[in-house]
Amino acid sequence: DYSGGKHWTVDEVRALIHIWSDKNIQQQLEGTVRNKRIFEHVAARLRKFGIVRDWKQCRTKYKNLKHEYRSVKNAQGSGSTSKSMKFFNELDAILGHSTMEQESKSDNEESGRPPEWTEAKSEKDCIGKYFSYPYIV
Repeated sequence: DYSGGKHWTVDEVRALIHIWSDKNIQQQLEGTVRNKRIFEHVAARLRKFGIVRDWKQCRTKYKNLKHEYRSVKNAQGSGSTSKSMKFFNELDAILGHSTMEQESKSDNEESGRPPEWTEAKSEKDCIGKYFSYPYIV
């Protein structure tokens, strides 16, 4: 991937993934499409490691890594082990949960909630009804 200027070294990619693994960065990246500001922040943090990359290079590398990760993950899902990539485990730690979450969310909004919660809620409503009668007060 030479599209983002000179080739990224292993250390540079490692630093990028390290910054990307920051929970705040992840949330911002998942929550926005226009993410120039986030990548400017990422580029500034890379400079602290002595890595000079502009926000566009960071964004391009991020997109490429994400794409490569997804294709390896999909290949694994279909039983193929021929596809692999250098930073798969690191990326899986960051992206593994979010891909799963998105799939289950679209599948069923309530799926994240244990069933006893909804039961407890209706039970509390019943208790609330009993106590709302004026003569108990």
